[in-house]
Amino acid sequence: MSLRLSPAFLAAACFAAGLPVHAAAATPAEAGRGLVKRHADAVVGIELVVTLRIKMGDREMPPREQRIEVNGTVISAGGLTVTSLADVDPQATLEAMRAGAGGGRGAEIVGSDFKEVKLRLADGKEVAARFVLKDADLDLAFMAPATEEAGKVYPFVNLAETAEAGVLDEFYYVARAPKTLQRVPLVRRTEVVGVVEKPRRFYLMTDQSPGTPLFRADGKVLGVTVQHFAAGRRTGLVVLPAADIAEMAKQAATAQAAAVAEGAAKP
Repeated sequence: MSLRLSPAFLAAACFAAGLPVHAAAATPAEAGRGLVKRHADAVVGIELVVTLRIKMGDREMPPREQRIEVNGTVISAGGLTVTSLADVDPQATLEAMRAGAGGGRGAEIVGSDFKEVKLRLADGKEVAARFVLKDADLDLAFMAPATEEAGKVYPFVNLAETAEAGVLDEFYYVARAPKTLQRVPLVRRTEVVGVVEKPRRFYLMTDQSPGTPLFRADGKVLGVTVQHFAAGRRTGLVVLPAADIAEMAKQAATAQAAAVAEGAAKP
């Protein structure tokens, strides 16, 4: 005769014998909800108005204004925020495509100016911001609050707490819905379907969202989603590893500190 023991009976027996009792692993839903609770406030809205100066041959067209709203990831307690450059600067996108195509004729964006740049925080508060650094090769744009608020600490993703990944490893990305949908936090499971090693490492996923971070179930960050260009074409979304972003963030932080100091020096 076989004897079946319930999990509760086994746990009680282990406890009585002084043996360790391990909690059941979190389900995917529990892990996702935990990541939202821990990291959603570090995903903010970036809103701005870009004015494009366009030239057609030798003729300059009237400037065009475009209002942009995208997600960004706060990566420092001081509010330094990173997102996909292609999503906020149409000139960067066109230049990458023209360079890959070997130039060419047609409409050309000869300049882009930004105004009304702001970060929209999780609580809905708007913070005036400025661009502090762009990297077209990595498709990174860094923004930061225009002024430093004494004692203010922003929720942020720690890029030093990184995760490695292999094919079919499972991750979660945390994003936010558009302002029209009240910018509610979003979370979704995704898997690594490929790892590109050259000329640099980046990850290909089943699903992702530009400018937002991806996490392992334990909360360690894999990287941030950006656009990838090759041979003058936008080839799709990839995840740039957190370590690469952290390296550029050092330069961005220096630029942010210089901009704050310059602003403070003005009468």
